[in-house]
Amino acid sequence: MNIQDEGTLRECTSCQMCAAVCPKNAINIRLNKDGFYRPEIDAERCVNCGICKSVCYKYDARIEIFGRDNLATTKLYGAFANDSDVVKSTTSGGIADLLVHKLINDGYKCIGVVYDSEKDVAVHCVACKEEEVNAFRGSKYLQSYTVNAFKLLVKECKNEKYAVFGTPCQIYAIDKYLRSRNVRDKHILIDLYCHGCPSMNIWKKYIKEVKQIINYKKVDYVNFRSKVKGWGNFYVLAVKVDGNPVYFSNFMKDEFFKLFFCDQLLNEACNNCLLRSTLAYTDIRLGDFWGKQYVLNNRGISAVSIVTGKAEVLFKEISSILTFKEEQYEDFLPWQSWGKQYHPDVKLRSVMMEQLRDESLSLRHCVNTLYRHQGIKAALVRHSKYLVHMMPICIEKRIRWILYRLKG
Repeated sequence: MNIQDEGTLRECTSCQMCAAVCPKNAINIRLNKDGFYRPEIDAERCVNCGICKSVCYKYDARIEIFGRDNLATTKLYGAFANDSDVVKSTTSGGIADLLVHKLINDGYKCIGVVYDSEKDVAVHCVACKEEEVNAFRGSKYLQSYTVNAFKLLVKECKNEKYAVFGTPCQIYAIDKYLRSRNVRDKHILIDLYCHGCPSMNIWKKYIKEVKQIINYKKVDYVNFRSKVKGWGNFYVLAVKVDGNPVYFSNFMKDEFFKLFFCDQLLNEACNNCLLRSTLAYTDIRLGDFWGKQYVLNNRGISAVSIVTGKAEVLFKEISSILTFKEEQYEDFLPWQSWGKQYHPDVKLRSVMMEQLRDESLSLRHCVNTLYRHQGIKAALVRHSKYLVHMMPICIEKRIRWILYRLKG
């Protein structure tokens, strides 16, 4: 990588593995003006060794996309932990939590995402003890800072066993590096069914507004899609202040999720990401099992793709503490971002990004800008979803079940 690779830097996945593997410490990771982590190259230190490019998805023209035949070689399960406390404290079925505790007990160091309450950012950290992994629980729809944890993995990968949880682009980069060092079989890689990463500028405004509402300058913990009311009936955000939980409700009115799922403000690399449509670089992929099978479920169901023989052994070892059923990909993938591309409006994106940078403007201002540019069809869908969401959850889920059946 060099300073002239502007196109690649603009569409950087920001897995940040390039900074972790650089032998000259010539790459620093910074948030750019649009709220995405980007590498900054020190030209005086860079020796053009090419190691950073070897782990970078944007330099790989041979990404292996998974079609029907490839998927047939993997198994898909709908699963949930038998321990109700685990299910309640996690976002879907609690399978990631079971896996990380098993891996810690098996001698792996585990890398997962925690929320840094001092800086209000998501960070990948290394856990070596069971009590340390509880901070991994819960969804964090933020682009994480990975450099420190990934540097430790790079340093110790020949002598220690690591299990890494991350997005497909993060896991791709780690897979490529571990294979280059001939130690891939020593480690376990677990990624996610990923929608994409939104601008951190959305979160900066959002958490600032949350703090103003609760009249606190600091929150100790954040969790998106808390299941206190049940799976599919989420509180959009749960925070803890002085050990006490505070919940923010009404998914359909929430500015963060409106801007996240409008797909105008995702990282550029997310728009045409091939990695979310392949399982070639992971051992296990996890997600929420949306679809007609489990739409009436109120506890939470994880989708678990078992890709490698090593993953199959691991899943079998925890099978006694979970309930699971083998499912078909055609009943699951249509409700994920698998195979999808996003096509943001370039002018609208530019306007909204500028509004996010303006500290005097609220997130509601940005949402209103989005609505003014929506077509009639999109507006009708939005209002219809809002009306359905206002109904009792038992009726809302029945309507979802009917829609899944019609679409499926």
